[in-house]
Amino acid sequence: MIRIDELMFSYGGRCVYDGLSTYFETGAVYGLLGKNGAGKTTLLRLIAGLTECSGGKIDIDGEIPSKRRPELLDRLYFVPETFSAPDIPVIDYATNIGMFYSGYDADAFDRYLKEFEVDPHQRFRRLSFGQRKKAIIAFALSLNTSLLLLDEPGNGLDIPSKLTLRRMLSEYSGPGRTVILSTHQVRDVEDIVDHIAVIDRGRLLLNMSTEDIGRRIMFMTSDCAIHGALFSERVTGGFVNILRKSMDDDGEPTRKSRKIDMEILFNACVNGNGNFGKEVEYAL
Repeated sequence: MIRIDELMFSYGGRCVYDGLSTYFETGAVYGLLGKNGAGKTTLLRLIAGLTECSGGKIDIDGEIPSKRRPELLDRLYFVPETFSAPDIPVIDYATNIGMFYSGYDADAFDRYLKEFEVDPHQRFRRLSFGQRKKAIIAFALSLNTSLLLLDEPGNGLDIPSKLTLRRMLSEYSGPGRTVILSTHQVRDVEDIVDHIAVIDRGRLLLNMSTEDIGRRIMFMTSDCAIHGALFSERVTGGFVNILRKSMDDDGEPTRKSRKIDMEILFNACVNGNGNFGKEVEYAL
Protein backbone atom coordinates (compact mmCIF):
# COMPACT_ATOMS: atom_id res chain seq x y z
CA MET A 1 0.00 0.00 0.00
CA ILE A 2 1.08 3.56 -0.70
CA ARG A 3 0.47 5.94 2.20
CA ILE A 4 0.83 9.69 1.82
CA ASP A 5 0.80 11.75 5.00
CA GLU A 6 0.76 15.57 5.13
CA LEU A 7 2.66 15.86 1.85
CA MET A 8 4.27 19.24 1.17
CA PHE A 9 5.88 20.24 -2.10
CA SER A 10 6.70 23.55 -3.78
CA TYR A 11 8.82 24.66 -6.71
CA GLY A 12 9.55 28.03 -8.25
CA GLY A 13 7.74 29.73 -5.40
CA ARG A 14 4.52 27.84 -6.22
CA CYS A 15 2.94 25.57 -3.63
CA VAL A 16 1.80 22.36 -5.35
CA TYR A 17 0.87 20.29 -2.29
CA ASP A 18 0.13 21.66 1.15
CA GLY A 19 -0.66 18.83 3.55
CA LEU A 20 -2.04 16.17 1.16
CA SER A 21 -2.94 12.89 2.89
CA THR A 22 -4.33 9.82 1.13
CA TYR A 23 -3.53 6.23 0.22
CA PHE A 24 -3.52 3.88 -2.76
CA GLU A 25 -4.50 0.27 -2.18
CA THR A 26 -2.53 -2.71 -3.44
CA GLY A 27 -4.12 -4.67 -6.28
CA ALA A 28 -6.08 -1.75 -7.73
CA VAL A 29 -6.01 0.24 -10.96
CA TYR A 30 -6.28 3.95 -10.19
CA GLY A 31 -7.30 6.66 -12.57
CA LEU A 32 -5.55 9.79 -11.30
CA LEU A 33 -7.66 12.52 -12.85
CA GLY A 34 -7.04 16.24 -13.00
CA LYS A 35 -6.78 19.22 -15.29
CA ASN A 36 -3.47 20.15 -16.85
CA GLY A 37 -1.31 21.62 -14.10
CA ALA A 38 -3.31 20.03 -11.29
CA GLY A 39 -0.24 18.27 -9.87
CA LYS A 40 -0.69 14.78 -11.33
CA THR A 41 2.82 14.45 -12.77
CA THR A 42 4.38 15.87 -9.63
CA LEU A 43 2.56 13.34 -7.46
CA LEU A 44 3.68 10.43 -9.64
CA ARG A 45 7.29 11.64 -9.55
CA LEU A 46 7.11 11.96 -5.77
CA ILE A 47 5.75 8.42 -5.45
CA ALA A 48 8.47 7.15 -7.80
CA GLY A 49 11.15 8.85 -5.70
CA LEU A 50 12.34 11.00 -8.59
CA THR A 51 11.43 14.14 -6.65
CA GLU A 52 11.76 14.65 -2.91
CA CYS A 53 8.95 16.21 -0.91
CA SER A 54 9.67 19.26 1.24
CA GLY A 55 7.51 17.99 4.07
CA GLY A 56 5.36 15.08 5.09
CA LYS A 57 5.93 11.47 4.11
CA ILE A 58 5.34 8.94 1.35
CA ASP A 59 5.54 5.29 2.37
CA ILE A 60 5.40 2.32 -0.03
CA ASP A 61 5.09 -0.88 1.97
CA GLY A 62 7.48 0.48 4.58
CA GLU A 63 9.93 2.01 2.08
CA ILE A 64 10.61 5.71 1.50
CA PRO A 65 10.81 6.14 -2.30
CA SER A 66 13.13 9.17 -2.24
CA LYS A 67 15.83 7.00 -0.64
CA ARG A 68 15.96 5.09 -3.95
CA ARG A 69 16.75 1.74 -2.35
CA PRO A 70 17.34 -0.98 -4.98
CA GLU A 71 14.85 -3.29 -3.26
CA LEU A 72 12.05 -0.79 -3.91
CA LEU A 73 13.22 0.32 -7.35
CA ASP A 74 13.06 -3.30 -8.48
CA ARG A 75 9.34 -3.26 -7.71
CA LEU A 76 8.28 0.00 -9.35
CA TYR A 77 8.49 1.67 -12.73
CA PHE A 78 7.45 5.12 -13.91
CA VAL A 79 6.50 5.89 -17.51
CA PRO A 80 6.69 9.66 -18.10
CA GLU A 81 4.51 11.50 -20.58
CA THR A 82 7.52 12.33 -22.75
CA PHE A 83 10.54 10.12 -23.07
CA SER A 84 14.06 11.02 -24.17
CA ALA A 85 15.61 7.81 -25.50
CA PRO A 86 19.21 7.00 -26.43
CA ASP A 87 20.04 6.43 -30.09
CA ILE A 88 20.02 2.63 -29.88
CA PRO A 89 17.63 -0.09 -31.10
CA VAL A 90 14.55 -0.69 -28.97
CA ILE A 91 15.56 -4.28 -28.22
CA ASP A 92 19.02 -3.18 -27.02
CA TYR A 93 17.47 -0.63 -24.68
CA ALA A 94 15.21 -3.28 -23.15
CA THR A 95 18.07 -5.77 -22.78
CA ASN A 96 20.41 -3.24 -21.16
CA ILE A 97 17.85 -1.79 -18.72
CA GLY A 98 15.79 -4.93 -18.15
CA MET A 99 18.76 -6.69 -16.54
CA PHE A 100 18.31 -4.45 -13.49
CA TYR A 101 14.77 -5.75 -12.87
CA SER A 102 14.25 -9.23 -11.47
CA GLY A 103 10.83 -9.56 -13.13
CA TYR A 104 11.87 -8.63 -16.67
CA ASP A 105 10.37 -10.99 -19.27
CA ALA A 106 12.00 -10.65 -22.71
CA ASP A 107 9.38 -12.86 -24.36
CA ALA A 108 6.58 -10.68 -22.97
CA PHE A 109 8.37 -7.56 -24.25
CA ASP A 110 8.55 -9.07 -27.73
CA ARG A 111 4.86 -9.98 -27.57
CA TYR A 112 3.83 -6.48 -26.46
CA LEU A 113 5.88 -4.91 -29.27
CA LYS A 114 4.16 -7.12 -31.84
CA GLU A 115 0.74 -6.16 -30.50
CA PHE A 116 1.71 -2.50 -30.71
CA GLU A 117 3.29 -3.03 -34.16
CA VAL A 118 6.67 -1.65 -33.12
CA ASP A 119 9.87 -2.93 -34.78
CA PRO A 120 12.25 -4.07 -31.99
CA HIS A 121 15.29 -3.40 -34.19
CA GLN A 122 14.36 0.19 -35.02
CA ARG A 123 16.40 2.86 -33.26
CA PHE A 124 14.45 4.79 -30.64
CA ARG A 125 15.19 8.21 -32.06
CA ARG A 126 13.88 7.23 -35.48
CA LEU A 127 10.49 6.30 -34.07
CA SER A 128 7.57 8.71 -34.04
CA PHE A 129 6.39 10.03 -30.68
CA GLY A 130 3.54 7.51 -30.63
CA GLN A 131 5.75 4.55 -31.57
CA ARG A 132 8.30 5.57 -28.96
CA LYS A 133 5.52 5.79 -26.37
CA LYS A 134 4.28 2.31 -27.25
CA ALA A 135 7.80 0.89 -27.00
CA ILE A 136 8.39 2.24 -23.50
CA ILE A 137 4.93 1.11 -22.33
CA ALA A 138 5.68 -2.37 -23.69
CA PHE A 139 8.96 -2.35 -21.77
CA ALA A 140 7.25 -1.19 -18.58
CA LEU A 141 4.68 -3.99 -18.75
CA SER A 142 7.38 -6.59 -19.40
CA LEU A 143 9.12 -5.69 -16.12
CA ASN A 144 6.23 -7.15 -14.08
CA THR A 145 6.68 -4.65 -11.26
CA SER A 146 4.21 -4.56 -8.39
CA LEU A 147 3.80 -0.78 -8.82
CA LEU A 148 3.38 0.75 -12.27
CA LEU A 149 3.02 4.52 -12.68
CA LEU A 150 1.98 5.92 -16.06
CA ASP A 151 1.74 9.64 -16.80
CA GLU A 152 -0.76 10.40 -19.58
CA PRO A 153 -0.19 7.01 -21.27
CA GLY A 154 -2.78 7.66 -23.98
CA ASN A 155 -1.15 10.84 -25.30
CA GLY A 156 0.32 10.25 -28.74
CA LEU A 157 -1.52 6.97 -29.31
CA ASP A 158 -4.02 6.47 -32.10
CA ILE A 159 -7.42 4.89 -31.40
CA PRO A 160 -6.40 1.26 -32.16
CA SER A 161 -3.32 1.62 -29.94
CA LYS A 162 -5.41 3.04 -27.11
CA LEU A 163 -7.70 0.01 -27.32
CA THR A 164 -4.66 -2.28 -27.24
CA LEU A 165 -3.27 -0.42 -24.23
CA ARG A 166 -6.55 -0.79 -22.33
CA ARG A 167 -6.57 -4.52 -22.95
CA MET A 168 -2.92 -4.86 -21.91
CA LEU A 169 -3.48 -2.97 -18.67
CA SER A 170 -6.59 -5.02 -17.89
CA GLU A 171 -4.57 -8.21 -18.34
CA TYR A 172 -1.62 -6.82 -16.36
CA SER A 173 -3.64 -5.79 -13.32
CA GLY A 174 -4.40 -8.19 -10.51
CA PRO A 175 -3.68 -9.09 -6.87
CA GLY A 176 -0.36 -7.71 -5.68
CA ARG A 177 -0.08 -5.16 -8.48
CA THR A 178 -0.99 -1.50 -8.25
CA VAL A 179 -1.36 0.62 -11.37
CA ILE A 180 -1.74 4.40 -11.18
CA LEU A 181 -2.31 6.18 -14.47
CA SER A 182 -2.77 9.91 -14.70
CA THR A 183 -4.81 11.59 -17.38
CA HIS A 184 -6.90 14.63 -18.19
CA GLN A 185 -8.59 12.62 -20.96
CA VAL A 186 -11.11 10.88 -18.75
CA ARG A 187 -12.68 8.72 -21.46
CA ASP A 188 -9.34 7.00 -22.06
CA VAL A 189 -9.41 5.18 -18.72
CA GLU A 190 -13.04 4.68 -17.72
CA ASP A 191 -13.19 1.04 -18.87
CA ILE A 192 -10.08 -0.15 -17.02
CA VAL A 193 -9.85 1.65 -13.67
CA ASP A 194 -11.49 0.34 -10.51
CA HIS A 195 -10.53 3.32 -8.34
CA ILE A 196 -10.82 7.03 -9.08
CA ALA A 197 -8.71 9.77 -7.52
CA VAL A 198 -9.39 13.38 -8.52
CA ILE A 199 -6.98 16.19 -7.71
CA ASP A 200 -7.29 19.89 -8.45
CA ARG A 201 -4.82 22.61 -7.50
CA GLY A 202 -3.06 20.26 -5.11
CA ARG A 203 -6.24 19.18 -3.33
CA LEU A 204 -7.61 15.66 -3.30
CA LEU A 205 -11.30 15.94 -4.17
CA LEU A 206 -12.17 12.24 -4.38
CA ASN A 207 -10.44 8.89 -3.80
CA MET A 208 -12.84 5.96 -3.97
CA SER A 209 -13.41 2.64 -5.71
CA THR A 210 -15.87 2.58 -8.58
CA GLU A 211 -17.80 -0.06 -6.63
CA ASP A 212 -18.28 2.29 -3.68
CA ILE A 213 -19.18 5.15 -6.00
CA GLY A 214 -21.82 2.97 -7.64
CA ARG A 215 -23.27 2.08 -4.23
CA ARG A 216 -23.58 5.71 -3.20
CA ILE A 217 -24.70 7.67 -6.24
CA MET A 218 -26.55 7.21 -9.51
CA PHE A 219 -26.47 8.92 -12.89
CA MET A 220 -29.75 9.84 -14.58
CA THR A 221 -30.57 11.51 -17.88
CA SER A 222 -33.47 13.98 -17.95
CA ASP A 223 -34.92 16.81 -19.99
CA CYS A 224 -34.08 19.34 -17.28
CA ALA A 225 -31.90 19.54 -14.20
CA ILE A 226 -33.38 17.48 -11.37
CA HIS A 227 -34.06 19.41 -8.17
CA GLY A 228 -31.95 18.11 -5.30
CA ALA A 229 -29.30 16.53 -7.54
CA LEU A 230 -25.74 16.62 -6.24
CA PHE A 231 -24.68 17.85 -9.67
CA SER A 232 -26.32 18.42 -13.05
CA GLU A 233 -24.67 19.08 -16.38
CA ARG A 234 -26.23 20.00 -19.69
CA VAL A 235 -25.44 17.52 -22.47
CA THR A 236 -26.79 16.98 -25.96
CA GLY A 237 -30.48 16.21 -25.60
CA GLY A 238 -30.90 17.24 -21.97
CA PHE A 239 -29.07 16.86 -18.66
CA VAL A 240 -27.06 14.21 -16.82
CA ASN A 241 -27.78 14.36 -13.09
CA ILE A 242 -25.89 12.81 -10.19
CA LEU A 243 -28.22 11.77 -7.37
CA ARG A 244 -27.84 10.02 -4.06
CA LYS A 245 -28.84 6.40 -4.56
CA SER A 246 -32.07 5.48 -2.82
CA MET A 247 -33.31 1.92 -2.22
CA ASP A 248 -36.72 0.38 -1.76
CA ASP A 249 -37.65 -2.07 1.01
CA ASP A 250 -36.19 -4.95 -1.00
CA GLY A 251 -32.83 -3.23 -1.33
CA GLU A 252 -33.32 -2.39 -4.99
CA PRO A 253 -32.65 1.08 -6.45
CA THR A 254 -35.83 3.13 -6.69
CA ARG A 255 -34.66 4.58 -10.01
CA LYS A 256 -32.76 3.02 -12.88
CA SER A 257 -29.26 4.43 -13.23
CA ARG A 258 -26.95 4.60 -16.22
CA LYS A 259 -23.37 3.42 -15.67
CA ILE A 260 -20.86 5.69 -13.96
CA ASP A 261 -20.09 8.56 -16.29
CA MET A 262 -16.50 9.32 -15.37
CA GLU A 263 -16.40 12.57 -17.31
CA ILE A 264 -19.49 13.92 -15.54
CA LEU A 265 -18.10 12.66 -12.22
CA PHE A 266 -14.84 14.49 -12.85
CA ASN A 267 -16.66 17.69 -13.78
CA ALA A 268 -18.76 17.43 -10.63
CA CYS A 269 -15.60 17.21 -8.54
CA VAL A 270 -13.74 20.14 -10.09
CA ASN A 271 -16.64 22.38 -11.14
CA GLY A 272 -19.23 21.62 -8.46
CA ASN A 273 -19.72 23.23 -5.08
CA GLY A 274 -16.32 22.15 -3.75
CA ASN A 275 -17.77 19.54 -1.42
CA PHE A 276 -18.94 16.99 -3.98
CA GLY A 277 -16.40 14.35 -2.93
CA LYS A 278 -17.52 14.58 0.70
CA GLU A 279 -21.15 14.40 -0.34
CA VAL A 280 -20.45 11.18 -2.23
CA GLU A 281 -18.49 9.77 0.69
CA TYR A 282 -21.40 10.33 3.08
CA ALA A 283 -24.17 9.52 0.61
CA LEU A 284 -25.04 6.23 2.33
